[in-house]
Amino acid sequence: MEPDVSIDTSAMIRAAVLPIGPIPLPLFRDYASMLSPFCKIELSSISSFYTEHQKSPFANQPWDSGGSGLRFKFVVGGSPPSPWEDFQSNRKTLAVIGICHCPSSPDLAAVTDQFAAACKAYSSSLVQRCFAFCPGNSQLEDDSKKGGNLILFPPADRQTQEFHLQTMMQDIAASLLMGFEKWVLQAESGGTILKTPLDSQASLSSEEVIKAKKRRLGRAQKTIGDYCLLAASPVDANAHYATALELARLTGDYFWYAGALEGSVCALQMDRMGQKDPALEEEVKYRYNSVILHYRKSFIQDNAQRRELAKEVVELLTAVADGAKSLIDASDRLILYVEIARLFGTLGYYRKAAFFSRLVAQLYLQQENRLAAISAMQVLAMTTKAYRIQSRASIAPSFPKETTYADGGKMHHHSVVSLFESQWSTLQMVVLREILLSAVRAGDPLAGWSAAARLLRSYYPLITPAGQNGLASSLTNSAERLPSGTRCADPALPFIR
Repeated sequence: MEPDVSIDTSAMIRAAVLPIGPIPLPLFRDYASMLSPFCKIELSSISSFYTEHQKSPFANQPWDSGGSGLRFKFVVGGSPPSPWEDFQSNRKTLAVIGICHCPSSPDLAAVTDQFAAACKAYSSSLVQRCFAFCPGNSQLEDDSKKGGNLILFPPADRQTQEFHLQTMMQDIAASLLMGFEKWVLQAESGGTILKTPLDSQASLSSEEVIKAKKRRLGRAQKTIGDYCLLAASPVDANAHYATALELARLTGDYFWYAGALEGSVCALQMDRMGQKDPALEEEVKYRYNSVILHYRKSFIQDNAQRRELAKEVVELLTAVADGAKSLIDASDRLILYVEIARLFGTLGYYRKAAFFSRLVAQLYLQQENRLAAISAMQVLAMTTKAYRIQSRASIAPSFPKETTYADGGKMHHHSVVSLFESQWSTLQMVVLREILLSAVRAGDPLAGWSAAARLLRSYYPLITPAGQNGLASSLTNSAERLPSGTRCADPALPFIR
């Protein structure tokens, strides 16, 4: 669950509060706390700052009724942009408020530049204001800084400053409202593209493009509903959400259907603010159950599509791998296998990725030089988790040690034999031998010791006496090359028949 979220969150305007220039932290916190009483600005209080440039899309906005107003959520220090901003407009940082201490920042031109630079991180913001407290006489007389985004707060008592701040917040609220109107009017004219991280994972086939075009109108209506909530117009929001629900249902856009339904719950609560009605509570519960159901439905649909796409990619990669056999140049095959392994890993097919990584390592080992051997060793190290032969150093301590074959020293002898009398254990041994070979060629005695130790410790029943002696020699050679006192995470026990 996301912290600090309620039904009302959908109607809150996110405003970043940033320190501009050098300002003592306690002083910044004190100035930021002065904003707390203005988390809600009544619509009736901003009429003198508001100018209707064209007919407002918020036709049912309750200007005259008390209790209706724009709500703010002040984020002190700001926050990074959310990938879900298009899906829920309240996640956008729509206002940026800078706080400056003039005695600490005498150059107001530099303050203006610093504030402009800070605002660039919030591309979605519609209003930016920098509040400069306690300016000196020379700063107050500097006419070049008046009339822009820099607002000077002359030295005064707390009550006077709070009154000045209230006036500025009313101006910000009116500016935001006009910005919302402009956005909605542009969205209604069409051309607005709205996406979520789920869409970025979808394919770009012609079918998906057609589907996205069909869904665009429904998503635009849902987002207009979001802006109606932010503009304190729940009746208008409900009308747009109703249209969005119908369009999303027709196009099978279940995720945005759930989002529109969730927004309608906030609109319902705003419209009946202050009412304690059992029927209202039951309606909210019923709608939220439907919201959860449709969110789940959208993920089930998305996962099914993803599995189908992954299947198609696997078939394509398999065909490409078969074609690699006809490549004459080993370098071409190496590059191709690297890409195939990477794509299989991205899709979650870790065993297939490990198989092609081994082919890459084998091509490196054919080159008979130290750098190639180092590359082979690094590639093989990435396959150990898929083959369950990773070093103890790479296993998180929270996992039970008995669960990996490489830690089989605690198992009974008969269970070890029954486990490793299979093709799987043979493959594990082959991979460890390849790691040992690459480590010897690369001149890495610690990696060589680790590979030989894992072979001896876990697979001794399957290794011939001659093979065991060879591994013992590898351990001895590695030990002689290691600095005195070096310890390996993989202990080796002398299991010699």
